Amino acid sequence: MSCGQLVGRGELMVAKSDSSVSQAKACKPYQKPTLIKAAVLSAIAANDGQISGSQFCWVARAAFGGADIRWMIFRAWLLEDAPAWFRSLYTRYGEAVGTWLAGRDSARTVVRALMVPAINRKLKR
Repeated sequence: MSCGQLVGRGELMVAKSDSSVSQAKACKPYQKPTLIKAAVLSAIAANDGQISGSQFCWVARAAFGGADIRWMIFRAWLLEDAPAWFRSLYTRYGEAVGTWLAGRDSARTVVRALMVPAINRKLKR
């Protein structure tokens, strides 16, 4: 069990060491997650995910799902940082590929794996 985890009727589970004496680990207090060094996330959050022309990113939405913010981050990368040749191919064939991906879980997994490095690069900027 993890440090500070409540069990049963409010009892605190304490981790035991190899010795017979039980020792409580020092627990870090909970800190609310915050967005750090990710201006693209702040921009997306400010727009509540409503990016103009959001129908453009068919493949990323098919790969990640419409509720996952990663498709929006990929879209920001595509529009702002992707090579022109890739953006052109995506614009030309993206809708057909996105339609094809629907219901193909193994293909979606592969596409997600290919998109994640671009998403990570966008988040690091």
